[in-house]
Amino acid sequence: MDRILKGIMKYRKCHREGMVKQFQRVRDHPEPKAVFFTCMDSRMIPTRFTETNVGDMFVVRNPGNVVPHSQHFGDEFTMCESAALELGCVVNDIRRIEEYLR
Repeated sequence: MDRILKGIMKYRKCHREGMVKQFQRVRDHPEPKAVFFTCMDSRMIPTRFTETNVGDMFVVRNPGNVVPHSQHFGDEFTMCESAALELGCVVNDIRRIEEYLR
C-alpha cells in the first residue's frame, strides 16, 4: 500500500499538470475512436499497450473480459458493457469495437 501512496504523490508532483492539460483539451469535444473491452487483470494496462491518450477510446474492464449476450440485459440485470456500447456506438458514432484476449 505504501508503494501505491508514493505513486499517487509522485503523480501529483510530476505528471498531474500534464494530465490536466490533456483533460482540458478533450473536455468539451472528446473524439474517442474505439470501445475497447479487456480483462480487469492488474497486469493489463490498455492505454500503454495501445499507445493511446486521454479521450482516444472508451475502456471497459471486467473479470474474464466478458461481454454478455444482449438477451441478458433485462430491466433487472443492468451491466456496464451495454452502456459502454451505447455511449460509444450510438452517442459517439464509433464503428470499431475491439476485444483484447490475452
